[in-house]
Amino acid sequence: MAYEEKFNELVELSHSENSEIKEKADAWLISIGLQGAAEQRVSAFLLDLAIRNVKGEITRDEVSQRLKEHYGNTEYVEPKSELDGGYETIPPDSPRIKEIEEYNRKLRPVLYAELDKKIKREELLSGKSSEKLIFVNIKNSYEAMQRNDIKHPLYRSSLYDCTRKYWPIKEGNFDVATHILGCYKGKVIEVIYIKNRYIEPSGEYAGRKVFEGVEEDTSPYMGMNLHDIFDSLRNFRVKYWNI
Repeated sequence: MAYEEKFNELVELSHSENSEIKEKADAWLISIGLQGAAEQRVSAFLLDLAIRNVKGEITRDEVSQRLKEHYGNTEYVEPKSELDGGYETIPPDSPRIKEIEEYNRKLRPVLYAELDKKIKREELLSGKSSEKLIFVNIKNSYEAMQRNDIKHPLYRSSLYDCTRKYWPIKEGNFDVATHILGCYKGKVIEVIYIKNRYIEPSGEYAGRKVFEGVEEDTSPYMGMNLHDIFDSLRNFRVKYWNI
């Protein structure tokens, strides 16, 4: 199989519906892209190993071991030519890394946008951001809106209103929250950056919390699938509703 065909196979794997395969392929493509940005080219042998790793045939440790077996314990360097660039390892503390990353971001903006979102989501798992995010289940009001069931007690005229009111949120969460996220069937479909908040003074929802702010359609949290984050709905309800 020609080098280009191998590379294209790796690209195709990055489009897989299997999230594990897609993530592995993306990681390899980023590494290969960094080398390409530095005007280097990985070996065809390494590309073969990358594909096998993505498919689950060998582990990353086995990739390293087979490289050592193939090239010996010395650092492998391919001779550079007009048709096939050399291979070099860039130290992780090299000042060139930032420059190369910026170049690669321009080369593959969609992939890096997804990686940025993943980092934000990992921040949520760390607990550093979770206290500032309020996740609310808008199933009933959202479905009433879709049916245009204006007689339904939880009917709201917009996705924005479905998300921002009226919630029995604890005072601590109410005061520090920066975002309120509307969730439907475990997926974030609305993100509001909170600019104002108040307590409903009277009526049926007296004492409940209401938020006002700006909708963020491009937020890293948009589209986040909470089923992928928590082990089960049982575990995820406790941490996720925050109300």
